[in-house]
Amino acid sequence: MYEEENFEIDSQSYGAHTTLEKYTARTFGIMALGLLVTAITAFVLNINYIGLRMWIGFPYLPIVLVVAQLGVAVAFTARLFKASVTTTRVMFFIYSILTGFTFSILQYVYDSTTIFLAFGITCVYFAALCVIGFTTKMNLSKIFPILMVGLIAIIIFNIASMFINLEAMDRVVCSVALVIFTLLTAYDTQKMKNLFEQYQGDELMLSRLSMYSALELYLDFINLFLRILQILGRNSRN
Repeated sequence: MYEEENFEIDSQSYGAHTTLEKYTARTFGIMALGLLVTAITAFVLNINYIGLRMWIGFPYLPIVLVVAQLGVAVAFTARLFKASVTTTRVMFFIYSILTGFTFSILQYVYDSTTIFLAFGITCVYFAALCVIGFTTKMNLSKIFPILMVGLIAIIIFNIASMFINLEAMDRVVCSVALVIFTLLTAYDTQKMKNLFEQYQGDELMLSRLSMYSALELYLDFINLFLRILQILGRNSRN
């Protein structure tokens, strides 16, 4: 997950052709396609237990995936305004595929009913948050520094949990993470709209920013889904 606030980029104006509606539809369309790629990847890896065999055969696979995803995210951010839109799109879908590798293990942790229920709840919840972020007059950027502090703490916790048993804190951290990504979803939606208004008329910049916002919203959705899945999965075992 990453955030970028500085967009002081020199770019050529190509004329006002993209409306806010088209820009929003394109951004969410790319995000949805990324989710589809993740789901297909996870499904393919579950054929003949390919994914499970990989997880068992390569004990360091979780660490490799985390490093790979972080590397792609950093490259995406660093090259967003230098590489072609096609290149950034390829990086986005590579990230989606890597996430699919991680998701391939979910069916061995949670039952199918819980997974589909969590996905359905996440879709409705995510849509509601996007509507709020898109329509609210409140400046959500004021809470961004607090959200980033919480996000960094969650990342540190997740990395530490790979090496030491922190299960006792899992319930609290999961709840806090759900709140953080709830607010981030609304914030990222509002930022998507604000970026369009700032660069309206610059078609090349809008194409790049559409990819940027699509990745942010993709990450928001993924993290909301995982937290909701954790909560439902824990309740089903109680």
